Amino acid sequence: MKKETVNWGVMGCADIAEKALIPGILKANNAKLYAISGRRTSKLKHFAKAFHPEKLYDSYEALLEDPKVDAVYIPLPNGLHCEWTIKAAKKKKHVLCEKPLALSEEQVLQMQKACDDNGVLLMEAFASRHNPVLKKVKSLIDDGAIGKLKHLEAHFAYLLEDANNVRLDGNMGGGATYDVGVYTIGTIRYLTGKEPLAIYTIGDVNHLQNIDKSSCMIMSFEEGITATSYCALDTYDWRGYVVIGDAGRIEVPVDYNDSGELPIKLFKNGEEQVIIINSPHNYQLEVEQFGRCIMEGEVPLVTFADSIGNAIVTDEALKQMGIRTSLSYGYNPLVKGLDTFSNMSNNRG
Repeated sequence: MKKETVNWGVMGCADIAEKALIPGILKANNAKLYAISGRRTSKLKHFAKAFHPEKLYDSYEALLEDPKVDAVYIPLPNGLHCEWTIKAAKKKKHVLCEKPLALSEEQVLQMQKACDDNGVLLMEAFASRHNPVLKKVKSLIDDGAIGKLKHLEAHFAYLLEDANNVRLDGNMGGGATYDVGVYTIGTIRYLTGKEPLAIYTIGDVNHLQNIDKSSCMIMSFEEGITATSYCALDTYDWRGYVVIGDAGRIEVPVDYNDSGELPIKLFKNGEEQVIIINSPHNYQLEVEQFGRCIMEGEVPLVTFADSIGNAIVTDEALKQMGIRTSLSYGYNPLVKGLDTFSNMSNNRG
């Protein structure tokens, strides 16, 4: 009999699991919150009281040993994504792993190989990619609503006031680019449908913590298209994106993962048109889509190639800002002309 429900195991009691992904599982029509694991007893008890999973585990290893777990969600700190994805794959669990999928292109390749070798699926948890607002903007561009595409601007900034937050720990893959820059980079790459020919990145870098508190990236693409990405952990809240063509402009003044009645502003022929899109819970859409991939063979919306593309750009941005990583950098044909821009990097510390 065809399986109709995915049994989910959540590895870690992170805020994003509590506030976003677990509610998405509970809303999804093809998912069951089967198990939660955590290493802090108080947090695990809190999650148990709030969500009532069938199983609770005080270690990630124990959850992976449960044969009833079909898929796991990994919301652990960025620096642990590669390790636990590979461990989950070896236990034959499908993996939905939070963004960024890994800390380098090299790690993404290792994770995908482990999943391929064990016959399980891997998808980067970019819930925003499932948002119908983004899909509508892409269709407007492709249909020529603003003429020839010329420039894009994407920004994601907020003020992180908790000095002990893991997002400020360079050893765990902290920093603005890893945390929220992946949204802006991913949005630009998706809307252009292209890989950048060159990038130039500057950032406000804390070299003691080995993180960027903010970064600004200029990207160039084929056909003369340019883009600007801005992300920050120390700035007044600013989220959204703008797309400019030679015959119009699109503005999306909403958060990347907003739901409900959301506006897209289309400026053309001296007039403003507001297009309202009804966006369901993005994490529900993400869970349901990954469930269809597991049970029906649907292709993951966030593909391996997409995750690799984001990792390549992120690798280069961090290199240009002088952030220490374990990466070995070399020429990659997907990102051309980087040496010229690398020499222009202006780091602040």
